[in-house]
Amino acid sequence: MNAIQIDLNTLLVVTIANITALAIVSPAVMGWKISVAARSAQLSLFFYAISWIPMILSNLWPGTLADRFLSTISVGGFAASNWMLFKAMSHWLGPRRFERTVKLLIYLIPVGYCILFDDYSIRVGWANFLLAIQMFLLAFACLRPAKSVHGDWRMVVAFGMCAMAILTLGRGLLGAFTDSYPSFLTPHPWNVIAMFMTSLLPLMVNYALLGGWHEEAEIAMHDQAITDAMTGLYNRRGWVEIGQPLVANANRQNDSMALLMFDIDYFKKINDTHGHDAGDTALQALGGLLLAHRRENDVAARVGGEEFCLLLPGCTLDSAIQIEKHLREQLLPLATRLGFPVNFSCGLAMRQPGETLERIMRRADTAMYKAKECGRGRLEIAP
Repeated sequence: MNAIQIDLNTLLVVTIANITALAIVSPAVMGWKISVAARSAQLSLFFYAISWIPMILSNLWPGTLADRFLSTISVGGFAASNWMLFKAMSHWLGPRRFERTVKLLIYLIPVGYCILFDDYSIRVGWANFLLAIQMFLLAFACLRPAKSVHGDWRMVVAFGMCAMAILTLGRGLLGAFTDSYPSFLTPHPWNVIAMFMTSLLPLMVNYALLGGWHEEAEIAMHDQAITDAMTGLYNRRGWVEIGQPLVANANRQNDSMALLMFDIDYFKKINDTHGHDAGDTALQALGGLLLAHRRENDVAARVGGEEFCLLLPGCTLDSAIQIEKHLREQLLPLATRLGFPVNFSCGLAMRQPGETLERIMRRADTAMYKAKECGRGRLEIAP
């Protein structure tokens, strides 16, 4: 029995040392300028680490007011840790179900524990059952991602949280319905196993979360590589990367598709007369207009200095003409705010069977230059 007790204390020390070290090292590894998701994951680890301190201290004054206060803070910290991890998953994977339930349990767990403190079996059952529910909901939150961050790391998190939930639930059953778990440091076999896994599973989960942070960083770097910094639209690389599969799909399905190519009129004159800042403003104005008024599946890009493209999947010729007209009507009033006139020449090409994106662009480009030759500020349709 004494050997088991020593083993339990050793496991507890190892657990706290490992988690505390990971909490300290995490900001150094991930940095300070990180996303909300990564910051939430860091805070989850931080809350989990510091929650062990009042839990251990509470055993120095069993049954006293200090015990009630410290152990309540501890279970509240574990609940907060679960909530921060749930927030991280919500930011990485998209909106998650049961968010309100997980958040509500942050308050229910410590409040109920404090109120029920005088009845050991009820308070232990209350805290462990509800913490287990939080963990099961966290595991469920790892499934069915709604965003581009969706790597296998989330399944490691789901497995870890399920295992921790089962162990926590077992502690709750022992404390609520038997006399085999009279204190947190009781050397019951289940508690020894739970303590051992508690030193392992949180580390596994947090290493998996580094995978989520890494995947998020990779996606951010890729998005940066295909985005035009000036306008927020896709750059030419992004235009080709996103547009080519859409054209290929339209060819397979024989769907209608339109491509509008814009060129800001007298752009060099704007730069020469009003300065390059005014030219940048004109670019941003047209880019913002395309972003604001494009449909959900449309692809807008800045493909050259003052040249922009708008790919319109499923769009007929008449609809494309109306879209171009609407964009021009929205751009003209901006001249008042900009302090100089801004307009564009536009070429429109409809996808022909078997055409590539490059081929449609060439026809739209030819039509656009025809619009410029015919007086600018107008639309020309490619034959």
